[in-house]
Amino acid sequence: YKRQVSTQSTGLFGSEGSCYQMESKQLLGMHDYGQTTSWAHPNNKVFRYFVLFVISMICFGSYYAYDEIQPFQSDLKMEPDYGLAIDDTRFGLLYSIYSFPNTVLPFFGGFLGDYLGLRFASILLACFVVTGSFLVSAGPLIGSYWVMFAGRFIFGVGAESLNVTQTAMIPRWFGEGGELALCFGIVLSMSRLGDFLSIVLGAPLANLMGDYKASLWIGTLLSVVSFSAAVWYAVIDQYAEPFLHKEKPEKLSLKTFKSLKDIRFWIVCFLCMSYYSGVLPFVAQLNDWLQGKYGYSVDKASWYSGTVTLTSLFFSPILGKFVDMLGRRPYFVIVGSLLIFPAHCLLAFTGPADKGFSVFLDPIIPIILVGFSFSLVPSALWPCVPMIIDPESVATAFGVMTAIQNSGLAIANALAGVIKENYGFNGQMVFFMIMDGLGLFLGILLVIIDTSKNGVLSRTSKDHNEIKNNE
Repeated sequence: YKRQVSTQSTGLFGSEGSCYQMESKQLLGMHDYGQTTSWAHPNNKVFRYFVLFVISMICFGSYYAYDEIQPFQSDLKMEPDYGLAIDDTRFGLLYSIYSFPNTVLPFFGGFLGDYLGLRFASILLACFVVTGSFLVSAGPLIGSYWVMFAGRFIFGVGAESLNVTQTAMIPRWFGEGGELALCFGIVLSMSRLGDFLSIVLGAPLANLMGDYKASLWIGTLLSVVSFSAAVWYAVIDQYAEPFLHKEKPEKLSLKTFKSLKDIRFWIVCFLCMSYYSGVLPFVAQLNDWLQGKYGYSVDKASWYSGTVTLTSLFFSPILGKFVDMLGRRPYFVIVGSLLIFPAHCLLAFTGPADKGFSVFLDPIIPIILVGFSFSLVPSALWPCVPMIIDPESVATAFGVMTAIQNSGLAIANALAGVIKENYGFNGQMVFFMIMDGLGLFLGILLVIIDTSKNGVLSRTSKDHNEIKNNE
């Protein structure tokens, strides 16, 4: 570690990036040649995985709050005395209004992370998450759909951009260790654990607390936990900054966005949009769909719909490790797309005999297939971005990718509600299958173009880092 010593200091929310001082190196037990003897040093594995845990918790609460209304779709529609007057279309709009502001805002969230610092950006955006979650919980108490609607809007302003800054933290800390996809998988798993708990435990907690309105406040509480994690990250990252060897970000210029011109980046963005449009609206409607088509109770439907998230949170780190070891990211995306298409077909064209279906298949089987696909594709897709985008623009790139994803989700959620009202559950499934097919096409296109550009996305993480260091 023969680096120039700098006495420059940055505040808690300052720009990340400076060289470390010799006194700090000695204090933390770090010697020359990179040997680390203290657990308190940022290069120590224990320290790094503690940081990964803190990063993972930043979006845990927002993921819980995002789907906390899903188990109560029937309650919201069947309780007119609450004054909410929610039908399928209005319920779909609670998801769409979350996505509408994020057709643009994640770009600015990524920009905020790149040029004002991930620490400041994450704390600011977590404040929006807490405020929005509070209003969503307050809406049913005062019998106002529009308070819930406004809360989902404010929540969306913060949550997706917070996810962008969280995603950019991963390559900042783990981009050079050959474990990028593994760390993405772990962070995804922790976030989806929050989502799973909201879907599965929502109804039982409502029964325990006596009312679904009371259980919504758990999402608000966990949003505060996410805010606390953002503060913890700011403190830890400030402490570790002298040892991360990150240069101060350049000022905004057109040159900064040069790497965004790579056609593979845009294919990845639209592939992400089409794939998620076939998964997230499906998950949002799944609980009510299981109750309507199969006659399941709210509790059973919650467990079944939560299986998508449970499967993905279990397999995401495992598959992420395989992606790091084997590379071939575009091929993994194709495999994931090939898994989800037949799953949607089975859910559309099989069912109970009393509903007119000739073949019955327990829906848990295709639901698990969806969950496995939802583990594989994101674990392979998101790590593609730092492999083709310059480090100083990674957060901005993730912001662009998230903005495009949410543009598709805003339309897909609204369309899913309209299609359900006019063509029923099977009409919805056909729509999801179309999105699956588009994702498969873009995956094949990504393989073809990446192969013509030296197969960068097919490299293992270790090989990619070695090539980058030798350039």
